[in-house]
Amino acid sequence: MKKAILLLAVIGFITMAATTKPAFSNKNAKTIALSDYKACIEACKACITSCKNCEAACTKEKDPKMDRCIQLCKESISTCTAASQLMSLNSENAKDMCAVCAKVCEKCANECEKFTSDHCKKCAADCRKATKMCMDM
Repeated sequence: MKKAILLLAVIGFITMAATTKPAFSNKNAKTIALSDYKACIEACKACITSCKNCEAACTKEKDPKMDRCIQLCKESISTCTAASQLMSLNSENAKDMCAVCAKVCEKCANECEKFTSDHCKKCAADCRKATKMCMDM
């Protein structure tokens, strides 16, 4: 008799667990495969490289007109690094970080386009690509 009651209790528990929705379930959450992030991660890495080169070259010039360019390059490096790391982790926060990254890279591109040096032009182009890729996330 005890075995029968125990068996019914177990069956009832399994049935209840199988039909109950978890409280944290989000049907509207879109799962993104890591492979979907690949192009954006590559664009962020290219942006990081260009921004580092631009920052170094502009710092050597010691021209106060380049201060904003240098600062925005540093910010782009930080946000692109964070975004690419979160995308690599397939984090649920990756899209939010990509949105921030897109805004910062857009500002950096706008600033770099004000100058004629090759490193600024390259930085602006790579920031534009990272902006587009991050906005598409």
